[in-house]
Amino acid sequence: MKLWNKNNWHLLVASSIYVILTILCINDCYFWDTIQQVSKEAHWYFLSDFSSLLIPATQHISSDIIATGYHPPLMGIMTAALWKIIGYKLWVSHVFILLWGFMLIYNIWKIVKTLFPENLAGWVLLIILLEPTLLSQFSIASPDFILFTAFVISLRAILNQKPWLLCVGIFFLCCINMRGIFAGGILFTSNIVFVYLQTHNIRLVYKTALPYFPTFILLVAYFSYYFINHGWFFNNSADSFHYSLPGGVESILKHLAEFGLRSIENGRFVIWLIGIFAVLNYRKLKKAFSPEYKIILAVFLLLTGLYLFFVFFTQMPFSARYFMPQFFLLTLMALTGITNLFEQKKLKIVVLIILCFELTGHFWIYPDKIAKSWDCTLAHLPYYELRKSCFQYIDNEKLDYRDISAGFCLYGNRLFTELGNINQSVGTRPDNKYFIYSNISNLEDSFADELKNKTHWIPIRSFEKGFVVITIYKNLNYIK
Repeated sequence: MKLWNKNNWHLLVASSIYVILTILCINDCYFWDTIQQVSKEAHWYFLSDFSSLLIPATQHISSDIIATGYHPPLMGIMTAALWKIIGYKLWVSHVFILLWGFMLIYNIWKIVKTLFPENLAGWVLLIILLEPTLLSQFSIASPDFILFTAFVISLRAILNQKPWLLCVGIFFLCCINMRGIFAGGILFTSNIVFVYLQTHNIRLVYKTALPYFPTFILLVAYFSYYFINHGWFFNNSADSFHYSLPGGVESILKHLAEFGLRSIENGRFVIWLIGIFAVLNYRKLKKAFSPEYKIILAVFLLLTGLYLFFVFFTQMPFSARYFMPQFFLLTLMALTGITNLFEQKKLKIVVLIILCFELTGHFWIYPDKIAKSWDCTLAHLPYYELRKSCFQYIDNEKLDYRDISAGFCLYGNRLFTELGNINQSVGTRPDNKYFIYSNISNLEDSFADELKNKTHWIPIRSFEKGFVVITIYKNLNYIK
């Protein structure tokens, strides 16, 4: 069957949405963790002409570039290379991520055609590709979008027994960041164990493992080199707190609640409900699980188990983007289950309900004192316009940048966020003369309350659009 025909209009719809979103975001600055994981790390290679593989493990003397050592540096290297070849522009990252978007659409299409009947495969494709977190990660040109695409490519290679494709997918999956390494290890474990249980053929098991070896050898070499030069990842790093043991039962329960919220937020809970319904009615299926379904189930359970381990043994904060691979697998399993439980007419109703709930995912806006994963909802899009207006006001009023502090996404050197020779830095001191507040920043509750104290702070300019607000406050008690 040709890729494009009158029955595959879902591919055209999905591709068009991703192209339109790219056009809308083409010159948006770096946002959320892409400031560190894409821009800052790319600047190290770009400005140093790739003179060193390792980014400084502590703050560089002339800038705030610092390595995220436990994440392999592939994203920074690729971005810097693109800047060198194409140009030092924001749009380069967005066009690059669009290419990954096309690869994702193609490989998801190949998977859903394997698992679902033709009249349902296109709808499953749309449900997966229009999920709010995935769309938002795409819009900000996030490394996690590439991680997810590489995960899908690797899974497809396993299901369709394509060793060369698996070799490529595993490389990008494991070299984007540490979560990709965990996901790659789980894919490897599931793949090897399944092949052994099916065949009990050691030679075939070895052959199955071969595509993983190049990436494994490369990672061992990189991390060995890193440890020799910089030591353990979290030496003198603020991230060491995230990987320390929880402070007690109450801390674990809060962490578990966060894990649950990030798993179901942005409309995802409807898929969980469908999955639970399918499990409760699995006896009615009257047929054995396919080999593909068993692999998907094994990978899902192992990934979920891994994050539950983090709940009980670390203080790592969760983001909805961490769970994109698990949610993708859950979607495949849940929809496979109801395909065998409902007749065609009811299936269409369920699909429409899911798509409507996904749309509501962009409107899950919590009160200020509940942290929001703004990089996982398109509700953040007004931020870019408001940010420009805010800094235009600061420049027009000729405010001294040394007197200005801000929260997350707004602090730091504007060079790394906006590119170009701006080199204007916003500090983080909460007692500075001016403070730029935004609900995007997820400030500590105590300081958010402090800004409302009119005897200490007064708002001098506010910018609002949609769900996003940016306000410049002046400190009435400022002492230089």
